[in-house]
Amino acid sequence: MKRQILKTFATLGFFAALAVTSAHAQTSSVQTASIPFDFTVGDRTLPAGEYHVERLNPQSDPAAVALRSQDGKVSVNVLTMPRGSGKAKDAPRLVFNRYGQRHFLAQIWRAADTTGMELPTSRAERRLRRELQMGTAPAQTTVALVSRNR
Repeated sequence: MKRQILKTFATLGFFAALAVTSAHAQTSSVQTASIPFDFTVGDRTLPAGEYHVERLNPQSDPAAVALRSQDGKVSVNVLTMPRGSGKAKDAPRLVFNRYGQRHFLAQIWRAADTTGMELPTSRAERRLRRELQMGTAPAQTTVALVSRNR
């Protein structure tokens, strides 16, 4: 009798955990950023504006991230690699490498994550660094991310 009760509770616990995991996977956390300047992601230059930032595959590295303009007219998907040294209390943000008036998206730090996502350096950014003969790291500009659930 005790074995039957234990099996029943174990089975119910398993299905409850499975249901919670499925519900969590269906809930997507989208973050929004108001970017006041044109910027480059990979080989695409995107106009200034309001963008939604969403991690497409939350459980894997490298992470695929989608950036979509609020009006839905502009979107780009990019693969990122993990970047450590953050603190969970740090504000969520986008980090751009800045060369004069040109901005290249370099990192994405989401709310409550201690690991950020780093974008690979694009060919255009490498070329610009060579042209400017930069031996040091570029200036960086940050833009806040605001979380919202959908």
